[in-house]
Amino acid sequence: MKTYRMNAVMTGVLYILGTVFGILTLVGGKVFSSGITNASLVGMDLLNLVTADSAKITVGSFLTMMMGISLILMSVFLYPVLRKVSKEMAMGLILFRGALEGVFYLISVLTFLSLAAVGKMNTTAGSESAVLQTIGNLLLQFLTFNSQLLSIVFVIGGMCIYIAFYRSRLIPRWLTIWGFIGMATTLTSALLTFFNMETNLGFYLEIVLAPQELIMAVWLIVKGFNKSALAGLSENAMKGNR
Repeated sequence: MKTYRMNAVMTGVLYILGTVFGILTLVGGKVFSSGITNASLVGMDLLNLVTADSAKITVGSFLTMMMGISLILMSVFLYPVLRKVSKEMAMGLILFRGALEGVFYLISVLTFLSLAAVGKMNTTAGSESAVLQTIGNLLLQFLTFNSQLLSIVFVIGGMCIYIAFYRSRLIPRWLTIWGFIGMATTLTSALLTFFNMETNLGFYLEIVLAPQELIMAVWLIVKGFNKSALAGLSENAMKGNR
């Protein structure tokens, strides 16, 4: 019986790398954080802030790209295991946590780099500065919408993972249930932001999932997938082929 040990380890390692890169994006500065968290920059000269944080925005964009690559690769290593549980859930993983999430990360990176370029142009724009300020504000607003939609795509992909884990018991049920709760609170935060219902609860709603993903990642690295559950999946597959 194949234990998929390497898949478990790589999934855990890539989960951790994605989380670390995500945390490190905080070095992107005030403008970078605003584009991700929807923090208000009302009353501030946006493009002057962009110019001052230009190097930080570039670093934050690179780290975002690395986070996206880590999480896309995670879905690739997890796919063969989830496919034994449910082809539909496995395809949901690849579509939402792989392809679509990757596209949203790429859009985010390109938009931040474009914003940095607009900030650089503003330093020599003269009378065209007002136009560039408008473009900068539109790019920042676009980043906010992109971040909100990314959260929804992330939750759909995450639910595919946890539904498959719950059905198969490949990891302990308590970890899976914690994942369901974390996905629910993350979706709540995303929807509240999407509909402009500010409650100052966003951080507390989203923090529920972060420790669960790290613990799950360590579990996969140390313990791997439940061998009894894998054996059951193999037996079901053999029966289905008869």
